[in-house]
Amino acid sequence: MSYSSASRSRRGLVLVFAGIAAVLVGVNAHHVTDDATWNGLTVAGLFVQGAGWVLFVRDGRQP
Repeated sequence: MSYSSASRSRRGLVLVFAGIAAVLVGVNAHHVTDDATWNGLTVAGLFVQGAGWVLFVRDGRQP
């Protein structure tokens, strides 16, 4: 299946925003419940956000 560069860049941005949402949920849940296990969601969100930026930048540079 072939995707256009714009479609791949859009997928990267979706990952970035999903990562931001996961970080915000994790940080707020940790603050409200004072349970350190929510930090796992925060870290996972950071990884998803980083992967999204990598995809966005890599696919955005292709002609």
